Amino acid sequence: MRLAPVNRFRSCFSAIFAASGVAAAEELVPVPPDLRSWFGVTQHWERDTDSPIVELGEKGEFDDRHLFAPAVFRSDSGNGFGLFYCGSRGAVKDRVFHLGLATGPDGRVFHKSPANPALRFDSPDGPKSILTPCPVRDEHGRLCEIDGAAMLYFSATDFQDPKGRHTLHRVTAVPTAEGFRWNRISPPLLEGCYAPSLVKIGRLWQLWYTDVTGEPWILRKAESTDGLKWSVHPEPVMTLTQAWEKGRLFYPHVLKPGPDAPYLMWYGSYLATDESKTALGFAVSLDGLLWHKHPENPVFRPDPARPWESHYVTSHSAAVTDDGALRLWYASRKAPPFENKYFALNTAVWRDFPNPSTLAAATVGTHPSPTADPEAFRAWQAKARADLAAKLGIPDAPRDLAAESRGGIVHDGVVIEKWIFTAEPGSRVPALLYRPETPAAEKLPAIVLTYGHGGSKSAWQYHYAAQLYARLGIACLAIDPIGEEERHPTGKMGSRAHDPYPVHRRAAEAGRLVMGKFVFDTRRAIDLLLAREDIDPDRIGVAGNSLGGAVAGWMAALDPRVRAAIVCGWAYDDISLRTKFCTTVPCQRMREELTWDDYLLLASPCAQLIMNGDADGVIDREETGQTWKALAARVAVAHDDHAATGAGADVEAWFEPGGGHRPYFAHPRALLWIHDHLGTPGWTRERIEALATTTGGAYCDAHGIGLERLYGTDLHQRGATLAMPEPPILPLPPDRLSVLKPQELGKPAYTLEGWLDTISRPTDR
Repeated sequence: MRLAPVNRFRSCFSAIFAASGVAAAEELVPVPPDLRSWFGVTQHWERDTDSPIVELGEKGEFDDRHLFAPAVFRSDSGNGFGLFYCGSRGAVKDRVFHLGLATGPDGRVFHKSPANPALRFDSPDGPKSILTPCPVRDEHGRLCEIDGAAMLYFSATDFQDPKGRHTLHRVTAVPTAEGFRWNRISPPLLEGCYAPSLVKIGRLWQLWYTDVTGEPWILRKAESTDGLKWSVHPEPVMTLTQAWEKGRLFYPHVLKPGPDAPYLMWYGSYLATDESKTALGFAVSLDGLLWHKHPENPVFRPDPARPWESHYVTSHSAAVTDDGALRLWYASRKAPPFENKYFALNTAVWRDFPNPSTLAAATVGTHPSPTADPEAFRAWQAKARADLAAKLGIPDAPRDLAAESRGGIVHDGVVIEKWIFTAEPGSRVPALLYRPETPAAEKLPAIVLTYGHGGSKSAWQYHYAAQLYARLGIACLAIDPIGEEERHPTGKMGSRAHDPYPVHRRAAEAGRLVMGKFVFDTRRAIDLLLAREDIDPDRIGVAGNSLGGAVAGWMAALDPRVRAAIVCGWAYDDISLRTKFCTTVPCQRMREELTWDDYLLLASPCAQLIMNGDADGVIDREETGQTWKALAARVAVAHDDHAATGAGADVEAWFEPGGGHRPYFAHPRALLWIHDHLGTPGWTRERIEALATTTGGAYCDAHGIGLERLYGTDLHQRGATLAMPEPPILPLPPDRLSVLKPQELGKPAYTLEGWLDTISRPTDR
């Protein structure tokens, strides 16, 4: 069996497997079309002061020997600037840093507060150093006040501790005429964290920091919904990969200057040509996880003509000014011999800083015009599909399904056939085919279900939808996804066995992605349908929610046999790059080559209905509504592009006001769309419109079906609107729907572990 080529040295997030030992793999990752304009921009930094903006204090003051880490913020009125910095006195080995405060009118001139130091960290274990302050700021650089208080994060350490432990802390403060009135400093929030940089969008907190727990220092990312409990991504987001970088990476400073802007990072490293000097590199990202470094790095170097900054230009912050320029504040050091860790604070300005939103708006799809050059458009589709299949590690399909009937049952006018088929060597799939007992047509339209996290063929919403579709004269194929139900060693439902990071890493090391497996098995399910005489090959669709919505979207994009896709609980937006491994990684790889506009149009002539609730915080994790706004705009463009292909107006975004993360594929709106694009033999549009409805909660309560705590709420599954035919749909217990014999359960051919073992064998590659 031939596997599509996959770069084996690229990991899930950082483009390099920590265990691979390949130092330059990150540079192999293509730059997404939306970001390429940033690599044609040269950064023109102008030092517009004649001396440092903040200098060492007078002898005996708290900052008379060392000062660094300027963290600048705008005043509420926008008419002035504040600057936090770290200062200390005494020899390097004895130093204890405290927080200083300076203010000024224009970002170029600052005056230290007479009340300095502004904050000390006197812990029960003795004094600790306050390092690298990071105030919570908005996109304009103003302090974000939460419950009337400003928030400041910082890393802390005790330089006399031989373990050199660094920890992240938070402190709140109420602004006063003299500065700030500080509250209690939090306990440690993260270990090994130095130089934090924070972006808060809606309810989502995103933190980048230097991991100092080992050598070389690397950059990591963490996320939180409350700013206190942080989830750290298992892989670094940036490592040493460019020739100028030496020894360590440090001081990430991240900006996202606008809802349509990408993430921008300036970071520090030692110069490979002179390790006594530091410089700044620049990188850009769609998701804050996968970063693309500028080819002209370093973009900011020490200036030998300015003695106070001839060697170090790092520990920095930046903000967009009122005139659209970008101003940088940084710490510096003079030539050796060094008595000071850092020596002065300075500033520079990039006056022709491009408007990030304008750059983003200027990015158009990479596809040829479907009207001006239809042949080139079709060739683009074919190549893009092949490239994406390779990126997902989708293998060529073996010819023999080895399909085996396991009988079936008749339930309320629906025949439920039981089948097993071979997806690929070492991987067999249990399946249920629902069809009307009395078909209204010789050849039936068909829909293959795709599943959310923990979903499988017997889960209530899929069992319900399969019966509903069969009642409407449609064949519906329900398979167990890898790792769930009869493809789990114990038959467990809702296992989410594919979720853990080691599973994804192992699959990727074998040249496969878990998403590619989901898509591949769904394609093989279509092969099973097309082997039948009673299925219309020109009327096949897919439908799924959440992860299943993502799979349905991939099926629409990659498989020309799919003529209709219902994509629920999913967004064609870069927020999809910050979800779980199974969805993040394939979306990252897609975005290396295509825009979201391209991806939507790639499905043509497949009709797509994208259904979401506008209160779905599972997908719109920031809960700002920007995700749905962007999705609606992209679908509007795709609608016109689809029409230009001659396929008709066949892509639509539908939003339920106040709806959450729900299985919308059983909603009356979905049934009407199926009627229009696949057909509902024996059912008119008027008959569908007259169907009664119920809710997921009422249905499950009536039949004793338990719902998960996370999704079993009125916002999510309990509140889902379900079309209800007459007689009402009645559920069957999972044991009635089982396909395997008891002795087959847990056999390697049916499990996730068995699949991983098979693809990991060298002879199978």
